[in-house]
Amino acid sequence: MSDPKKKSGKSEELGFGQKAYTKTTRLISQNGEFNVEKDGLHFWQSFDIYHELISMKWWNFVGVITLAFFFANLIFAVLYYISGIDSIAGHEAKPGIDHFINSFYFSTQSITTVGFGKLYPNSNAASILAAIESFIGLLGFALATGLMFARFSRPGRNLIYSDKAVIAPYRGINGLMFRFSNGNKNQLIEAEVDFVISYWHPKDNRRVFKSVNLERKKINFFSMTWTIVHPIDEKSPIYGWDESDFKQRQVEIIVMFKAFDDTYVRQVYDRMSYIADEIEWGKKFVQIYNSAGNGKIKVDMEKLSAIEPAQLN
Repeated sequence: MSDPKKKSGKSEELGFGQKAYTKTTRLISQNGEFNVEKDGLHFWQSFDIYHELISMKWWNFVGVITLAFFFANLIFAVLYYISGIDSIAGHEAKPGIDHFINSFYFSTQSITTVGFGKLYPNSNAASILAAIESFIGLLGFALATGLMFARFSRPGRNLIYSDKAVIAPYRGINGLMFRFSNGNKNQLIEAEVDFVISYWHPKDNRRVFKSVNLERKKINFFSMTWTIVHPIDEKSPIYGWDESDFKQRQVEIIVMFKAFDDTYVRQVYDRMSYIADEIEWGKKFVQIYNSAGNGKIKVDMEKLSAIEPAQLN
């Protein structure tokens, strides 16, 4: 086991501060989100309905739009019902549930401005309600269409990372490695990775952040997979450490990725992390490439996280 006093407490600053977390706090989740929860804000200070509607899952979005449509019609159906059974002409409904159902159907025709012709307003109150509902319907459908377009035109990132990082033999020494790939069909170029090792410094009683050297920090074409390798040499902050050091010091590997999306002409950013329990010692990644037989390189993505035993140096 290494002597922690030999490691310098000098740290870089990523934006997490020095006193806002404990030894066991994970700073970045595997899905790339900051592991930060803000309390003390009023509801309307933290609520961003546009962000929620844009970022939520598709089935949630469809559900919200469907419920909004249903409840809007339900409210106007109640108002038509209150305005009286004779306020809507073109039906022979009896007072009670039949009248309410016809009021609901008339509401759906008014809010969508369809107007089939059978049901129509027959009083000033119903006409005013129909005019207001038609106006609200036009605004509502325009808003829903805009949100739908924004969701479709918002290119998503789909970087797939290996489930584990590994400590594997590397050119006569050992290396800390993980690999990842672009799961989408868009073309990424000028890809670059920043690799920061974070660990708890017992003497200073705080977490230290160290940018480290990589075998290759930048590639021109991110077309296949990319194995990121940090050589564990004398310059490495984890030189001489073993698995128990990683767990005792609560090591977290923070990965920051950026590239240019040649398909959508935009910059792509992503981040994720590995903690000590997600790092395998004495393992290496299995071969993932083979010939497809048609002049192309085949990448077996099912093996992205596959590892096998390896003898450490």
